[in-house]
Amino acid sequence: MEHKKLAGKIILVDDEKIEKELLEMALGNLGIRVELLYFHDAFEALEYLRNTSDDIFIIISDMNMPKMNGLDFKKAIDNDPNLRFKGVPFIFSSTAATKHQLEEAYDYRLQGYFLKPHDINSIAKQLELIINYWIISVRPDSDYLGKQESVYKL
Repeated sequence: MEHKKLAGKIILVDDEKIEKELLEMALGNLGIRVELLYFHDAFEALEYLRNTSDDIFIIISDMNMPKMNGLDFKKAIDNDPNLRFKGVPFIFSSTAATKHQLEEAYDYRLQGYFLKPHDINSIAKQLELIINYWIISVRPDSDYLGKQESVYKL
């Protein structure tokens, strides 16, 4: 299996640690090497994002978490000018979604809301689609503005 390296880290924010293990297995199945940072608490993730100069590829957050839910986490990112400018893709991966949650999430420039698949193969397929989309997308803080080729070959 060919191993591919993503530019930047994946941030996972979810109060269920099993989600980290599933995401790691899915990335392994896809042959993608990337540093995965896991936070069980959105406050900790927000603190990390505010203080790091690391490149972040994408933030994947659960919606329903104690202390700070996913939507409040996204709002906090949007309300921080430095974090907002980085334009890090932010998606929800959750077990359920109400119409109200979806409407409110997309009001805050959410880049996607995905329902969590129930098996590792489906998780890997969903993750591959998400990653491939964001690989070829250009962000405001990108070093690749004006270049015609992606850092990551599809």
